[in-house]
Amino acid sequence: MYFSNRENQLLKILLENDQGVFAQHLQETLQISKRTLYREISSIEKTIKPQKAQIINERKNGYRLIGEKETLQAIRQEVEKNQEVVFDNVHRQSALVSSLLLAEEEMIIEGLAQDFAVSPTTIHSDLQQVEKSLSEYGLSLQRKKARGILVTGSEENRRQILSNIIYSDVNEYEFFSYLAELNAADKNIQSTNFFLNFISPIWFYFAQKAVLEKMNSLFIEVTDNQLQQVITSLALSLERMNKDHLLTETSSSQTVSPSIRSLADQIIGEIKRQTDLGITEAEILFFSKQLEGVNYKKPQNIFLDNFDAELSYQVRELIRLVSEQMQKDFRKDDTLFYDLLTHLSAAFKRIDNQAQLAGNTLLEKILEEYPELTKIIQANLKQIFTDHQAFLQDELAYIVIHFAASLERNPVRKELSALVLCSSGIGTAKILESRINKYIPEIERIEIAKISQMSHIDFKEFDLILSTIYLPEFSLPYKVISPLLLDDEIYQIKQELKGKQSENKPVSYESAPKTTQNDFEKVYEQMKVANELLTRFSIKNITTQQTLEKTLEVILEELEGVVLENRKKVRDLIVNRHQLAPIGIPNTHFALFHSSNHYVKEPFFAIFDLSRSVPILGMDKKPMELTRLLLMLAPADMSETENRLLGKISASVIESDVNMQLYQYGNEEEIYEWISSLFIAEIKESEEE
Repeated sequence: MYFSNRENQLLKILLENDQGVFAQHLQETLQISKRTLYREISSIEKTIKPQKAQIINERKNGYRLIGEKETLQAIRQEVEKNQEVVFDNVHRQSALVSSLLLAEEEMIIEGLAQDFAVSPTTIHSDLQQVEKSLSEYGLSLQRKKARGILVTGSEENRRQILSNIIYSDVNEYEFFSYLAELNAADKNIQSTNFFLNFISPIWFYFAQKAVLEKMNSLFIEVTDNQLQQVITSLALSLERMNKDHLLTETSSSQTVSPSIRSLADQIIGEIKRQTDLGITEAEILFFSKQLEGVNYKKPQNIFLDNFDAELSYQVRELIRLVSEQMQKDFRKDDTLFYDLLTHLSAAFKRIDNQAQLAGNTLLEKILEEYPELTKIIQANLKQIFTDHQAFLQDELAYIVIHFAASLERNPVRKELSALVLCSSGIGTAKILESRINKYIPEIERIEIAKISQMSHIDFKEFDLILSTIYLPEFSLPYKVISPLLLDDEIYQIKQELKGKQSENKPVSYESAPKTTQNDFEKVYEQMKVANELLTRFSIKNITTQQTLEKTLEVILEELEGVVLENRKKVRDLIVNRHQLAPIGIPNTHFALFHSSNHYVKEPFFAIFDLSRSVPILGMDKKPMELTRLLLMLAPADMSETENRLLGKISASVIESDVNMQLYQYGNEEEIYEWISSLFIAEIKESEEE
């Protein structure tokens, strides 16, 4: 059971006066209105009803708390245990804003002062700050004489502020520990956290159940803090819908990608099956926009309609410039490229949606730890992303983390195992893992886990448990460390490991690797597809026609009946994809035209040199002259092997200045050899997976 400060005070009076207390006495003692008293009593009754206790109102005696002796004793112990929540100025103002945003009626200054154990003067001062913050979100604070204060404005903005406050003021460990307590048998367990109790437990239960079911697919790569933000936002929306505070429309004109909308439909569909809430189209769209700002680990496929070729080029350009200025070649790190592409795609959506990441002192330390890298990245972000000048400080820090993780990668041989519980995200986890690899070679195996995964971990498998945050009530021995792994922490861990290394452990023997028929068939399939692509590859001279469309049709005519059927349909699809977003490679004279559709029968890549240049737009949206046309085609239902090999070619095109020079000026033999080497590397890599 959890009771607010005011509920504690009310219950204390009722427990001390078992013969009854009149409403007027309660109002005067608590300095609240009659309506507020009714609301507080109603809230208490919801909490104590499962305990078979209730508050009755007798004409002659007033309000009385009744129930079994054991039940009343349990309530008394809970009231005595729940001391008043003491807030600092920042948290008090957050709590005040939340209370006002959720209030169904006017609230009086005296009552708020009592709730937060401060003077009415302090509340007046807080309200001045609160009013400024609310106005930035289009909300206003209405003061009604003799009645109190009330927040007015759109439901969408109200929810945006509330979810950010609740998310920001709850530790990840506390949040996921609370979710773990909620189950089908008991969906009404109250939290001891003040901010979590703004949302009924049952809505947290349904929200986390629907979202966490996706953990084995799309959400597996999402960081704990983003997962917490999504669940909090969804639970709050369910709470508001249940109280008939519905969204009728959303203010943003931003379109939601089909994949995100599909995910939102799946999650909301699960909630619809479990509840009787009437969830409108506006509610689904609002939730979709919350999902847009999450860093999903998506396969980067050039043939997808929502593949952002322009952003892909900008990320490559950022990596190139940082490499030159840091005198460290980051371009060979594919992990860095894909992590940055995923993060920046989500970051821009967060900026567009005005959904800010909460402030994080750890991120400030990251910037301090890598001052030169930070300065270089910040300058190049401004140069490359001219439409997004207002990069948030947190976003900059996360981008620095990705580069720093690349700097720190240096795996070595080790002997012991360690579990690292890290809540700050995959980038921070990678820095920590890399530094452990580099400075504590005694550790043979490192497993990084999120706080939300703790209930699924067998802790006995590890010699050492490390955590980047404090874990209250966690029973096993563990060590709290900085995500930067400071020198004194490295020394302490090494000292601790000395004892563990002397412990006897059974010797394990490695058996010879077994090659199965499936392994052979997989390699054979890859070699077969690679050979077919190389056989079809060529560089040909083409006479430029009056238009780009007609030039493409001439090229496709030679392929009809072998690689594709219905060249005009394929031409239209290629042109439509080209018109959707510029595909010209900046500072060159070539472009990669591509399409995946059911008219294409075989994967294909070739190059065509035009007799006369054609004007097109580059990925940087600047005009350029096209003289060399790279053409990539694939069946709509291409295999995983076809996808990976074609993806290897497309990714290599803008990987470096050298590659761009090769694709622009290279002859058939040079580019054939280059593609062959790409395929060999890809097949070797897939064998190791």
